[in-house]
Amino acid sequence: MKLNRNKIFYKIGLSILIAVFLISCHSKNNVSKQVFDQKVIDSISVLVKEGFVFTGLNEDKTEILNNTISLIDRIQNDTLRLRVLSNISTEALNSQNEVLFDRLNKKRLQLAKTLKDTVEVGVSFFDYGSFYATNEVFDSAYFNYQQANKCFESIDDDYWSGKTFYSMSSIKNDLMDFTGSEKLAFQAVKKLEGLNKNTSLYLCYNLIGINFQKLNKFEKALFYHNKALRIYSKIKDKGTYSVTSLNNLGLVYHQNGDYQKAIESFREALQFDGLREVNVRLYAKLLDNLAYSRFKFGDTTGLLRDFEKALTIRDSMSNISGIVISKLHLAEYYESNYKLDMAIINAKEAIELAKSVNNYKDELAGLKLLSEFDKKNASKYLKSYIALNDRLQIHERSIRNKFTRIEYETDEYIEETNRLTIQNILISVIGSTIIVILILFYLFHRQKARNEALRLEQDQQKANEEIYSLMMKQQIKLEEGRREERDRISEELHDGVLGRLFGTRVGLGFLDLSGKEEDVKDFSAYVNELHVLENEIRDISHALKNSILKSESSFFSVVEDYITNLSKSHRFHFEIKEDKNILWGDVDAKVKVTLYRIIQEAIQNIIKHAQANNIVIEFCFKNDKLILKVKDDGIGFDNTKMKQGIGLKNMQSRVNKFNGSIDIFTKHKGGTLITVEI
Repeated sequence: MKLNRNKIFYKIGLSILIAVFLISCHSKNNVSKQVFDQKVIDSISVLVKEGFVFTGLNEDKTEILNNTISLIDRIQNDTLRLRVLSNISTEALNSQNEVLFDRLNKKRLQLAKTLKDTVEVGVSFFDYGSFYATNEVFDSAYFNYQQANKCFESIDDDYWSGKTFYSMSSIKNDLMDFTGSEKLAFQAVKKLEGLNKNTSLYLCYNLIGINFQKLNKFEKALFYHNKALRIYSKIKDKGTYSVTSLNNLGLVYHQNGDYQKAIESFREALQFDGLREVNVRLYAKLLDNLAYSRFKFGDTTGLLRDFEKALTIRDSMSNISGIVISKLHLAEYYESNYKLDMAIINAKEAIELAKSVNNYKDELAGLKLLSEFDKKNASKYLKSYIALNDRLQIHERSIRNKFTRIEYETDEYIEETNRLTIQNILISVIGSTIIVILILFYLFHRQKARNEALRLEQDQQKANEEIYSLMMKQQIKLEEGRREERDRISEELHDGVLGRLFGTRVGLGFLDLSGKEEDVKDFSAYVNELHVLENEIRDISHALKNSILKSESSFFSVVEDYITNLSKSHRFHFEIKEDKNILWGDVDAKVKVTLYRIIQEAIQNIIKHAQANNIVIEFCFKNDKLILKVKDDGIGFDNTKMKQGIGLKNMQSRVNKFNGSIDIFTKHKGGTLITVEI
């Protein structure tokens, strides 16, 4: 039932979040943009706090992650999206959802850099530092804190700069570089003083006190712990800070040998109301520290009970480091009560537990106790103590060197990055320039080739026109020769043969024949026959003469010959229709050339593209216009691309010279009809 309820809450939460995004993206000025932006952020924050985004069933984690990121990516306003990414990635970090934090913070950092939002860039680096510090990857944590600090220093943001100095100081303290930690903590104080940031200032003074304690400078340690307590009184949300400071003061007194004051500090800290419920780990630590100071002071009343109580609490929380300290204190307690076996057992257990969590400091303390308690094996434990101590010193030295190198290499890295950035910009500019030049060079040569092809085509067209003109002249001369030959034959028949026949017939007509009646009849028949022959020769002569006078078929013959030759090679049927009213002799030669070229272009297009089987060419004369029609039964073509072809443009250009018109009608699989009017 609980699992189903979680699923329902999760789906309701995502639905609400989607609704908020849709309203934010599509509203039309019902409320101000600022109100919408805040609604989005507030809604996401509510869902995060209620656990809809970061908690749920294990099998839903991937779905939750992807849905959350997908919803954020829907925000079109970059500034708003950055604010949402900032809020949710911080919530993910606080909720220890490492996968979600890593993905969101990468997006946040990239977007902040794009928007040149230095504060958000710095906070993104800061959160990465906190992320790595929590996972004890201290070199990466320190590097990211340092990157963050450079951003904050560049815009004089003293608060965030102070926080990063404190965070770097904490890392050096954890790595036992107490001098380096002290230096960074004072730098943090310098940034934070005067900003009324009492909580951050308290943490800095508390850390300074811890550093002086580790350096055995007890007076300074007490001074700064007390100063931290004075600043604590100004904090509004006090929490358990006073308990922490009292515990630290007690540790300083204890380490300095003033066990009475140490006991007083630990007891005062334990009087904090509800401490066990608020911070049980700190409560167990105070119990153990109080018992240990009482042990050193010589107060043994109920001591074993207090040690075991602290150990039980720590064991219930699986607080390994706390358990190790409790067992070390118990080992000393048992040894002082002459229970050497129990002392050795607790010391050995402490060492094994310390090894399991790489707690080398307490492992050393355990080896030192064993070397004192177990006299038989003292030399062995002492050798192990010395070897581990040497390794730790070498390790600490290498860590310090590593952090020094990080500080140095970071500045060097920034300088190298700037140099590479400039270099990359130059490479990009030069590369882009070369590419543009190559593109222009390619386009120039391509256009030049097109112009050359166009020029060759124009030259070819001009040559074709000249060839046609020559063909027409040759045809005209041939026709003239034929006409002259016919004229000559007609004249010879009319003037020569016909004249002589006429003379012969007339001469025979004047003859006075006498004789047989039969001979007279034959004579008359021959004379009549000559007359008939004379009329036939006259008719032939006139017909030949008239035929010659009406011969205008040269253009038609050229067209017919051209199409006939093509039909044989390309296998199509054709028909030529001619209006008898057309007087080709009266048609201008240039018009004939234009019509011939149009027919030639049309036939070529039909052969290349139309896949036609039949072609009809028709000449007609209507309303003082000479009309040419070329029709085929091919597949047609796309009218929208009609004006793209050079051939069709040339047709239009030729017709325009005579103020004519050309119309092309085509239909898919319905053939094409070209109509020219001149």
